[in-house]
Order: sequence, then C-alpha cells, then structure tokens
Amino acid sequence: MTVVRPITDWCGIAAFPELIMTAKTDTSDRVGSANRSSPHPSANDTRSGPVLPASHPGEAIREAMTQLAKLREFAAYYVTTRLDAIRLAVRHLGIVAGMMVVVGVGALAVIVTAVVLMMRGIAGGLAELFPRYPWLGDLIAGVVFLLIPIPAIMIGMRAITRTFKTLTVQKYEARQRQQRQHFGSDVSDNATAASGSPGKTH
Repeated sequence: MTVVRPITDWCGIAAFPELIMTAKTDTSDRVGSANRSSPHPSANDTRSGPVLPASHPGEAIREAMTQLAKLREFAAYYVTTRLDAIRLAVRHLGIVAGMMVVVGVGALAVIVTAVVLMMRGIAGGLAELFPRYPWLGDLIAGVVFLLIPIPAIMIGMRAITRTFKTLTVQKYEARQRQQRQHFGSDVSDNATAASGSPGKTH
C-alpha cells in the first residue's frame, strides 16, 4: 500500500510555525540579555544624585567676604602676638640691663672705696715713717698708685694683641687648609709660584 505524503511535508511548509516560534524565542533572549548587560543609564544609575541648582552669586561673595574677614583677624592676631613677644623680650632685656647697671655701679663703688682706704692707709703709714714731712706719705702713695696701672695696662694690651694675632693666624691657616682640600693648593702656594716665575720683579 502506497502512502502519499502531504505536499506540505514535501515543501517544508509544516515546519514554518516551529521555525517562527524558535526565531521569536531567540530574538527575545538576545534582547533580554542585551538589556541586562547594558541597562539604561537613566533607569538604573543610582550613583548620580539629584541635580542641584547652582548657588547664587551673592552667597559666594558673602562666603568669600567671611573667609577674608577670618584671614584678616588671624593675621592681626599673629602680628599682635609677635609684637607682644617682642615687647616682653625688650622689657626683660631692660630689666636685666638695669640690674646689671645697679650691680656694676655697686661693685665699682666698693672697689673705689677699697682703693681709697688702701691709699689712705699707705699714706698714713708713710707719714708715720716721715713724721717731719706728713705730706710726703700722700705724695708717695699717689705716685705709686698712678704708676702701678701703667705696667698693668701695657701687659694687658700686649696680651690682648697677642690673642687677636693668634686667632687671626688660626683663621687664615684654617682657610688655607680648606683651599688645599678643595683646590689642591692655597694662596701662599700661588703667590710663591707667581714670585718665582720669570718676568716678575722681586
């Protein structure tokens, strides 16, 4: 017995509905996956907050003026503290200087009184040695006390001069050592080489 297949099977028309349904399903799956992978920014963007209106220019000017006033107050405060510190230092220095002056004057008065008493004692002792010439004791004591400071001053000046000379020599020796360390020679070596070169007058 011969089975006649419908013409739709031969032409493939019977499979059209299934193909159409499969195509629709694939298309909807692709659209859904695309929507899930790239959502609309306006729909799912929770990071962007509401758009705030721009501040009024007057508010910005008022804020700037407030900051300027604060800065001016802080600067004035700093200057005031510095001036007060300087005044305090000057006042402290003045007090110390005044105390030093008072102590110096007192020490000088004590020294002068001691010297006068010593001179009077020496003059009185010499007057006892020369009873016929009591004025001779005062004269000898005065001359001796005038001549004693002269050698002391000369010795002190010589010692001070020697000290300054030693310090000056040490200063220039140290500087010449630095020159030799940095340049390999110093000014004395260059002066010796220049004086020994031909064409120079000695």
